[in-house]
Amino acid sequence: MTNGGHNYAVISDFADVARIHLRRYKLDATGSLLPTKDGITVTPYVLLALVRQFTAIDQAFDDGKVFVIKDCLMLSRTVIENVTYIICQRYFQQKDFSRKFLTPVSMLKETEWKVLYIYIKDIQKQITSKTVSIMFGRVFLKLLRKEVAKHIPFPKSDYDCIDAEIVLTTSMVELLCNHIQENISSLFICYGCLEGYENQLGHECLTYSNEQRISNYGDLAILNMDWDKLVADFVNRNIQMVNYISEIFLNKLNMNVLIENAKQMYVATDSLLLL
Repeated sequence: MTNGGHNYAVISDFADVARIHLRRYKLDATGSLLPTKDGITVTPYVLLALVRQFTAIDQAFDDGKVFVIKDCLMLSRTVIENVTYIICQRYFQQKDFSRKFLTPVSMLKETEWKVLYIYIKDIQKQITSKTVSIMFGRVFLKLLRKEVAKHIPFPKSDYDCIDAEIVLTTSMVELLCNHIQENISSLFICYGCLEGYENQLGHECLTYSNEQRISNYGDLAILNMDWDKLVADFVNRNIQMVNYISEIFLNKLNMNVLIENAKQMYVATDSLLLL
């Protein structure tokens, strides 16, 4: 996915972990794109955190400050030979709490940074969708098959195959909804509480609807999903039907559709609470 010129956001997975590569590419003699050393690699979670902070990042730059994302990515603005650059550099904190900066870095011209800002929402949606597909195909299904194998054969229940698949799919959506809700609760930032505003009834923690919460934190909650726990909860919840969690059933699952249904279920709980 390009953000203008030859800067690309590329998704890869290694050892069952998804990574986003923000990197500059160059054209070779045949017209093919080749990656350069100018770029950084981050987790999808860190990238989405960056997306949410774009306005604050620009404000920090205007104030002459650097900006830190999730205590692992530092952004700064500098001028080199009359050209303004946005520099993104990863680091980790050492035992003495000092920062160890990693190479290489990503250097975007300010014009490229502005192009990224324009297209970042579309890039975010694609990254979330593709990351979910990777994690579902490489991690979730592998973990689920392994967990199911521990319990097969299991005494047959009275369900027929179609009914069992409906029950299992519904159960998966409900569990995804629960996990999304838990993750949003842990990620949610109430600036009213953070700043100590007196009018507590006006705080975001009390006024934000589930639709607002899923809009602001939904993707972060999904990318922060504990797949091991989701698998364990799903199998334990449906232990009487574990024989129906077959390859045929697994091949029918579409995690992007299931997550979208779980989001809608989460939003709908607001209406249920008002009844």
